[in-house]
Amino acid sequence: MDRLTAVATGYFALLAPNAELRTIPLENGAGICVVHTVRGGGKIYVAPDESVLFVGSALDFDAGLAAFLAGTRTPPEKFVRPTS
Repeated sequence: MDRLTAVATGYFALLAPNAELRTIPLENGAGICVVHTVRGGGKIYVAPDESVLFVGSALDFDAGLAAFLAGTRTPPEKFVRPTS
């Protein structure tokens, strides 16, 4: 779980440095979900192969999980820090 948490933490560092994060293990060895705990923070689901799905806060946990389990992933190049 630590390895998968580190993957999500690295991506959140690009999106929201110093984010307050919480890790939720997923059932059946499907991976983890790391939640940015502030309002509007979003979630990153991480599979055992380290592929990820980022979902914004508009999508609830269960909807994000369903998409993740269906194989939807976010390409690594989509994780860029916003610029002014």
